[in-house]
Formats: sequence, structure tokens, C-alpha cells
Amino acid sequence: MGKRYELIYGYLHCIGRTTYSAGFVATEDEARAWVERQEAPGGGRMKPPREDPIRRCGVSYCPLKVQQPWFSWRVCEE
Repeated sequence: MGKRYELIYGYLHCIGRTTYSAGFVATEDEARAWVERQEAPGGGRMKPPREDPIRRCGVSYCPLKVQQPWFSWRVCEE
């Protein structure tokens, strides 16, 4: 059995954290490169799906007024 890497992303906000899958790649180097591209200025950032439960915060003094994106990967055994 080999390994594959799931590309994951999500949004961190004051009331929770979401996680979504962006697909799979064969190597950890490909996964790392995807994360670097997403985090680079002007990178092809993922957009939250319409069904995302955390779109905007209604709290007046929230330090995370807009969702903070995060990107990573996880190992999946085949």
C-alpha cells in the first residue's frame, strides 16, 4: 500500500474552524508546493463554499472580522 496526500484548506474564525478537501496528490513535495502557492501573495486562494457556516462575524469588536484562510495536507493510506 502506498501513500497519497490530501490537500486541505479551511477558514479560522472566532466561532470555529472549517476544513475542506481540495483533492489529492501523489507526493509530499507536490502537497508542499500547493500550500506554498496558496499562501503566496496573489496566490490562487480557495474560496469558501456557499454552504460554509462561517461567512462573516456579527460581533462588533471581533479581531477576526473576516475569515483567516489556512492551507495544509494530510497523509492518506491507500
